[in-house]
Amino acid sequence: MKKVKIILLSLGLFIALAYIFRGPDWPEQQATLSQLTIPSSTQVIDIDIAFAEKPWDKELQEKFLSKIKGKEKLPKFENFPATDFSSKKNFVVDVNSDPIGKIYPTAIRYGVSYSGINFNGKYSIAEWGCGTGCQDGAIVNTDTGRIYPLPGLTTNGHETRKDSRLLIYNPITLGGDWPRDPYRMIYWEWTGQSLRLLGVYRVDLAKKEVVEVKEDYAYYSSWLK
Repeated sequence: MKKVKIILLSLGLFIALAYIFRGPDWPEQQATLSQLTIPSSTQVIDIDIAFAEKPWDKELQEKFLSKIKGKEKLPKFENFPATDFSSKKNFVVDVNSDPIGKIYPTAIRYGVSYSGINFNGKYSIAEWGCGTGCQDGAIVNTDTGRIYPLPGLTTNGHETRKDSRLLIYNPITLGGDWPRDPYRMIYWEWTGQSLRLLGVYRVDLAKKEVVEVKEDYAYYSSWLK
């Protein structure tokens, strides 16, 4: 008797489950399902909103930057070509050529060895961290080993090219926290013995435009003194 009850209960459970998970038998059910919106991976997202929520996301930065106006006003590497090149590979750093060499000898030697010649034909930019969102560095002449300290600090690193004398602080081409205000992109030119300030820029997030910040020229020029 108990076995019969168990069989009947099992059969009832099976029928109930079949009813719950049955397909849409009626037209009204078909109509309801046809109105459902299925999320698509190709759905267009609002870059501005997504970027505002995750400004550190490199992919969103690149998409946002693709819409930025005024990028043509930024100094370009090809407009400041290097003229003197070196093929030297065994670098010797003269840590006594500048006081910063005695403070950070290991960081400078490692930076030169790791990066090699990466600036103006025969120079190496050695970079090291100085805290969260902070970088310091030095320029080293790989022919003589002489050290030139970089002025001030950066929040998003440096950008250079081996065939150019242009040095960029906090370039917008890198990831990081560049949208943060007061973020500044600082452009320098190497003159042979020192740097010369070329321009200071920022991205106006509201206007989606690169703007020059002339009122900051005096401040950043003072870094060279």
